[in-house]
Amino acid sequence: MPEDQRAHRTAIFEIVERIPKGRIMTYGGIAGMIPPPSGIDYLSYARIRARWVGYALKHCPETLPWHRVVNAQGRISSRLGLGPALQRTLLEEEGVVFDELGRLDLERLCWEPDPGPNS
Repeated sequence: MPEDQRAHRTAIFEIVERIPKGRIMTYGGIAGMIPPPSGIDYLSYARIRARWVGYALKHCPETLPWHRVVNAQGRISSRLGLGPALQRTLLEEEGVVFDELGRLDLERLCWEPDPGPNS
């Protein structure tokens, strides 16, 4: 993997690591905090950036709270295996409540990192 892509993945992991228990972020919300890797124009990146977060999380360290990342509809994204059921269980263990349609209240649960003093 090129160094720039490795740095991009590391930036994703650093954001996910900071999501507090009982809170969530969307793939797109995380992606919007990270500039595109070099060599990729912003408009092209904007179309696929949320997917890049998903791809990175497929290969994340076991200790990373990957389960706190959901799609823009406030749902757990479907994928093969036990991932979706495990994700729901882990979120519920943190006190996160799903509605009857399996959605999360993004307005209430979405975490927004402190932009810091240089913003």
